Amino acid sequence: MRAASLLVVTLLAFFAGGRAADAKGPAPKEVHGAIQRAADWLKARHAKGFESGTKHSTPEIVLYTLLHTSTKRDDPVYEAALKETLSTELAYTYRVATMAMALAKLNPYVYRARIAHCAQWLVDSQLPGGEWGYPGNVVGRTQSTFALKSKPTVTDDEAKGGPKAEQIVITRKVDALKFAGAKGDFSNTQYALLGLYACREARIQIPKETWEAALGYHAKYQQEDGSWGYVMKGEQDEAGYASLTAAGTVGAALCVFGMGKKNPKSHPVVKKGLKWLQKRWTPEENAHLDQSAIIPPSTWQYYHLYAVERVGRILNIKKIGKRKWYEEGAGWILENQRSDGSWKDPGGDTTAEDPPYLHTAATCFAILF
Repeated sequence: MRAASLLVVTLLAFFAGGRAADAKGPAPKEVHGAIQRAADWLKARHAKGFESGTKHSTPEIVLYTLLHTSTKRDDPVYEAALKETLSTELAYTYRVATMAMALAKLNPYVYRARIAHCAQWLVDSQLPGGEWGYPGNVVGRTQSTFALKSKPTVTDDEAKGGPKAEQIVITRKVDALKFAGAKGDFSNTQYALLGLYACREARIQIPKETWEAALGYHAKYQQEDGSWGYVMKGEQDEAGYASLTAAGTVGAALCVFGMGKKNPKSHPVVKKGLKWLQKRWTPEENAHLDQSAIIPPSTWQYYHLYAVERVGRILNIKKIGKRKWYEEGAGWILENQRSDGSWKDPGGDTTAEDPPYLHTAATCFAILF
C-alpha cells in the first residue's frame, strides 16, 4: 500500500489549474497546505452528517479521502463517515467499490468481513457484458436486495486474520443471466475494478472469470484509435475522450493484474489506450470531450485527473507521452483551488452551485490525486 503522504501529494498534483507547472512541480509544503485547506472544507461541509441511502451519498468517498490527509481518527466527521460506511446497506456500484477501497486502506484485516461482503456484492452485480452499471439497470430486483442475500460466510478467525490468514475465496452466487438486457458504463466499471483490486489487500480472491469478462467488455468497446467514450444503453459514443480513456486503460490493466499477469502495459488493450493518452493528454482539460455525442452535464475534470493518476500509479509511469503527469497535474490543481479550499468542475453548470455531491466529489478527486 502506498504511503499516505505520497498519495496525498499525488492527488493534489492532478487538480490545481491554469498554468503549466515547472519541471519540478509544486513544492511539497505547498501541496500539503492545499490538502489541509481542502480537508478542512470537507469536514466543515459534512459537519452535520451525511445523506443516507442514495446513489449520491458521500460517506465512503469522504472517508477514503480523509484517510489520505492528516485528519485525526477522533475527528467527528471522520467518525461519522466511518460509522455510516460500516452500517449502510450495500447498494450502488460507486459506493460499494469505494467502501472496499477505504476499509482496505484503513485496516484490511480488522474490516475483512465487511470487505469480503463488498467483494461478493461486486462480483454478483457484474452484468452479462462484463461491465457494471447503476442499480436501476438491473431488471426485476434491486442490487441492494440480491447482495444482502449473497453475503459470504467469514469465520471469526478469517475476519481477524493478519497477512498469513487463509484467503477468502469469492464465488459468484447470482447468475449474470438474471440481468439480461441490463447495460453499464466505463466509470461504474472502473470503480468496481478498483474496489475488487483493493479487496486483495484483505487476501480476498476474486474469480478469474470476473476479470476476464471485464477485460472482454473493455476490448469490445475500445475505439479503433485506442480511446473509450461513454456507452449509453449499450450504444457506443461516436468519439472517445480523456477521462473515459484513462478509466478504460486502468480498468483493463487491473483486469490483467487480476488474471495473474505481471506486465499489463504489454497487453494490446492497455497499450492502445495508453498510446491515445500519450498523444492527446493535457492536464488543463478533459481532452476531446467536446467531440462526444453524449456530452455529460459536467466537464468531469477532477474525475479525469484522478483517473489519469490511477493510470500513472498502477502502470508505474512518470510520463504520459512527453508530459510529467504528476508535476503538471499538481500545478494545475493547485492553481485552481478555490478560496474556500475546495475544487469544482469548470463549466457544465448553469446554476450558481453544482449539485452538492459533485462539489464534494471534485474536491475528493483533487485530494486523492
